Amino acid sequence: MLVAVALVVTGIVMSPLLTLTDIVVKGRDAVPERIILGAASDQIGQPLVALNFDAIRERLSTVTRIQSFTTEIQPPHTLVIRVVERQAIGFMAIESRWVVVDGAGVVIDTVSDKPAGIPELLGESTTDNAFSAMAETLVSLPGSVRANVASISAQTRDSVRFTLRGVGHEIVWGSPDNSAVKIVVMDRALRVADRSNGVFEIDVSAPDNIVLQPLR
Repeated sequence: MLVAVALVVTGIVMSPLLTLTDIVVKGRDAVPERIILGAASDQIGQPLVALNFDAIRERLSTVTRIQSFTTEIQPPHTLVIRVVERQAIGFMAIESRWVVVDGAGVVIDTVSDKPAGIPELLGESTTDNAFSAMAETLVSLPGSVRANVASISAQTRDSVRFTLRGVGHEIVWGSPDNSAVKIVVMDRALRVADRSNGVFEIDVSAPDNIVLQPLR
């Protein structure tokens, strides 16, 4: 009796009733859908219980823009692939090239024209403490603020500073520590600076002692 039941179950899970016919991709933006679908396309027609997830994982791991992904079987015929893409925090000039990087310093794109709309990180490496400080600072900023950063620099972890687009206010940030408080006081200081119709260096490195100095 047990053997008969086992044979029936095996027959069901290995039958065409539970084979892969559809692959659904979710979460993608910059990565072409065809690349993600291609990582699993050879699994079409296979029983859901026999899908080769190691092969899918190996192929997707070569796509630099993908930070992580998960797979989910949805019987009777669907495989869902959810991806999390690496997010560009800015670009750098390295070896006469413009490279777009994420917060971990992973190069996610190389372009011939200077990128627009993202900050320029003024550094020479993606592996030193200065880069880590710049990246940590940019990641901590709200998207609306980060979009207004023209360039950012640091010599050490404690010397981050950046320039805002438009008027050109320069923000002395110091270290990435206490970023939440610095964001609040910077917003207040920018309101004061904008009412003054000038260009200022705004030092929020010690957020309980903000300093505004006219640049011009």
